[in-house]
Amino acid sequence: MVLRFMMMHGLAFALVANAYLLLVMVTMSPRIWGYVDYPEAVRAKVSPQTKQEKLAGAIVALPWILFVLSFPVFSTFALRTALGSEIPFLIAFLNPLVLLQLFNLSEVLILDWLVISKITPSFVIIPGSTAEDYKDMSHHYRAHARASAVIVLLSLVIGAVVSLA
Repeated sequence: MVLRFMMMHGLAFALVANAYLLLVMVTMSPRIWGYVDYPEAVRAKVSPQTKQEKLAGAIVALPWILFVLSFPVFSTFALRTALGSEIPFLIAFLNPLVLLQLFNLSEVLILDWLVISKITPSFVIIPGSTAEDYKDMSHHYRAHARASAVIVLLSLVIGAVVSLA
C-alpha cells in the first residue's frame, strides 16, 4: 500500500511539475526560463538577462516552486492519514524523497536530455546561440546531482515534521 501510494503520487507529481515546465518552455522566451540553467557556453554567446527578463522568470517560477515544495508535504500528510494518523519517520522521509527524485530523474531525462540536448527545438535556443551549444549534458548532470543532495535534506525535514506532528 505504501509503495503504491508513493508511486502514484510520485508519478502524478512528476507529470504536473514537468508539464508546467514544458508549457513554460514552449510559450515563453528561453531568455526568461532557460538563461540561468543553460551552460556557460550558451551564456557567453548571448547578452545577460535584463531586469524585466529576470522578473518575468521569477514570476513564472513562483507557482512551480510553491507546487514543488508543498505537494510532497501534502502527500506525506495524506499518507500519514491513510496509515491511521501515525507514520514512522522512515516512511515519512521516503515519501517526499521518492516524489522529488522521480521528478528530478524525469526532468533530467525528458526535458534536459531529450528535449533540450537531443531534439533541441527552436523554442529552447536563445537567439545568438546555436543548437550545437545545447548538446553538452554535463552541466545538467551536475545540477541534478546537487539537487539530489538538497532533496535528501528537504525530505529529512518533511519526514521529521510529518512524523512528529
